[in-house]
Amino acid sequence: MERRGTTRFRLRLAVAYSWKDAAGVVNGGEGQSRDLSSHGIYVQSKLIPPLGAYVEMNVFLLQSGQLALPAELHAEGRIVRIESGNSSSEMAGFAAMNHTVILRNSQGRVVRYPE
Repeated sequence: MERRGTTRFRLRLAVAYSWKDAAGVVNGGEGQSRDLSSHGIYVQSKLIPPLGAYVEMNVFLLQSGQLALPAELHAEGRIVRIESGNSSSEMAGFAAMNHTVILRNSQGRVVRYPE
């Protein structure tokens, strides 16, 4: 039984993310989304932030047929789940619960969620 209140979209998109460790040093990585919704993102990557870490993520949305810069989804939230890869072909990942989401289109327009 699905307990989530929002629809998840299974999209494989490039994601860049960063967080500060306990010493205040900024760490970052790149990966790809497995799925996302307005309330969370699951990212597959080799480098995994620690559980509970505050993370900032930029998801790059492809725009077919356009030569302009891609639209970008900027999300901020906390790491709520970590999964290790079960085999050499399955990549580890993490789930982040978003509290802020900003959409920037290729023309620079910003839309904030929640508004």
